[in-house]
Amino acid sequence: MAMRDLLEKIRKNTPAGFDYEWLGRCVRSIDCATLDLTGLVPDFDANPGNYARNILLMEPFEVVVLHWPPGVESAIHHHEGFWGYVLCVKGEVENVEYTYDEETRELRERGALCVKAGGVLPEPDGTIHKIVNPSSEHPLVTVHFYAPALEDLDGMVLFDAERCWRGELNEHATTASFHQDEKGFRSLEKEAFSFVPLSVIPGNETHRLYPLIPKPSKGEIMDAISSYYAEQATSYDDLDGASLKRSRYTERIDQILAENLQAIQPERVLHIACGTGRRAWGIRDKSQLDYTVDGIDISASMVEQARQRGIAGRIGIWNECGAESDSYDAVAFLYAFGHIPTDLERRESLEKVFAALRPGGRFYFDVFNLDNANEWGPDALRAFEELNLSEVGYELGDLFYKRHNGKSVSFLHYFTKAGIVEMVESCGFVVSDIHRIGYVQRSGECLGLEEEGGNFLIIAEKPC
Repeated sequence: MAMRDLLEKIRKNTPAGFDYEWLGRCVRSIDCATLDLTGLVPDFDANPGNYARNILLMEPFEVVVLHWPPGVESAIHHHEGFWGYVLCVKGEVENVEYTYDEETRELRERGALCVKAGGVLPEPDGTIHKIVNPSSEHPLVTVHFYAPALEDLDGMVLFDAERCWRGELNEHATTASFHQDEKGFRSLEKEAFSFVPLSVIPGNETHRLYPLIPKPSKGEIMDAISSYYAEQATSYDDLDGASLKRSRYTERIDQILAENLQAIQPERVLHIACGTGRRAWGIRDKSQLDYTVDGIDISASMVEQARQRGIAGRIGIWNECGAESDSYDAVAFLYAFGHIPTDLERRESLEKVFAALRPGGRFYFDVFNLDNANEWGPDALRAFEELNLSEVGYELGDLFYKRHNGKSVSFLHYFTKAGIVEMVESCGFVVSDIHRIGYVQRSGECLGLEEEGGNFLIIAEKPC
């Protein structure tokens, strides 16, 4: 559809008194793949350090096309008294959110997300954020829909987190950016606030949530996970050990598995998502047993390290690899079951584990707890609701994340206790034990099942 035809449709069909939800449905109904912006994308050559705007419509709401050079970003700015949506037409949009406390004059980084071409970014009233073109090579084209329409940028407040500058724009401002003539500012205050990056906020020291809109396909997710672990393959064990909360958590689980394996005296054990094999071999050492260890992982470099430890490692995705029926006394899927992209594939994975186990065999796996207030569960729930993620392919509990200094994004699904037990039992298993292990708080401690916090370690059996 030509943009001019879309604008005419908006003029004719927008109801009086439309609200934020209506506008969202309107923007999400636009087929980005067929939207023709010929002649409407503004040229940014005049100011390569800034983006360019072309206002197309002001009534019944504002429609404006923005063109972003590679690497360019807006300033952190406050949407006060207006709201809207951003349609990503070409490239990728990185959106970084903040909160600001007027009393303490503290600007805090809240989180970030990425919108792919065809995706829609909500911007509710009160939003404090910046938009970034994360590509160093490709331009970004976005279409913004705002209500009420902005006659100009007069009164908009900008923040510069690096220099701690706070500026207020006037009617002469051309963009929400510090990269413009000083005549666009009503006031510019230096050393105006303190900035708190996400990396110093408890629970976010090493990683950040990073929703992708829309949710990528299964293949794209698995490729992203592979890239994420390949990026840190040579340092993964060191990074793992450097996190005290994680090392205590994994050590407790490893000890529980070692003791449980002693009770069944296995001859052959499979570790799915074995990584470098460090944990698989460590559990074997703790058990003081001499069983054969097989492993499978999507990272070729990690599998190579696992082989060097003596594990019969295979490169691949568990759901796509062949496995002999009734061939293992035990299967472990540690710290990675939540990497499986969808509910359907998680069930398929469980059914495949069930088939691979001998009668009486045991399955050990841990999952992150959606209801753990000390972890990302509540943040995932908030994002699911605020961003209407169910409309772009997400299941409740899905989240994407990345290291603060990393490039690759990974995926994880969080579970409720009732939900994971129902899934396991529906695949034929008998759940013999559930442990709640502290992670962020009381790391490595075995918590009561009714206590708050912690993640779940599930021990399930294949009936004889």
